[in-house]
Amino acid sequence: MKLGQITLKRGVSRLLLRLNRLIHLGESPERTAFAFALGVFIAFTPTFGFHYITALLVFWLLRLNLPALLTGTTMNNPLTIAPIYSFCLWIGLLLVGGKEPRKPIDWELSWSLIAQLRPLLIPFLVGTLVIGIIAAACSYWLVYRWLLYRMTRRRRLAEQRAMKRSSSPAERIKRSAG
Repeated sequence: MKLGQITLKRGVSRLLLRLNRLIHLGESPERTAFAFALGVFIAFTPTFGFHYITALLVFWLLRLNLPALLTGTTMNNPLTIAPIYSFCLWIGLLLVGGKEPRKPIDWELSWSLIAQLRPLLIPFLVGTLVIGIIAAACSYWLVYRWLLYRMTRRRRLAEQRAMKRSSSPAERIKRSAG
């Protein structure tokens, strides 16, 4: 196994662990999925380094599920920021009709960097908005369906355990045979 596969596997397992914890928060699946989706949308906004602060502000204003909101926000992290923002810029350039820079961008922090990036600002904003909305809608649907599945499964298992505890062995044999 390669290092990238191990890191990806670890990241996916951490995300699933966080999502499993969301089930136990006592909120409705709709509200939890909405908080997660809003966190995903925040992850796509171009607020470099302020995603968590934005999520806390949204939590304070809307009183949403903070763990779900922060979990959605973690979609954009140091490993994913470059591919996500590059894709958003590319989509923005396609939608707005801008041109890609002809020469490589000099990433040295200076005023020339701002001048080089200025023509890309509107396509970047449009791309992050469009992709953020699409990602949030998809994540809402996926998390909502997953939460419903998990809650139904958990309820069904609890009912089966209760039936096993409350019935005699003879009744269980009749039920399984009939």
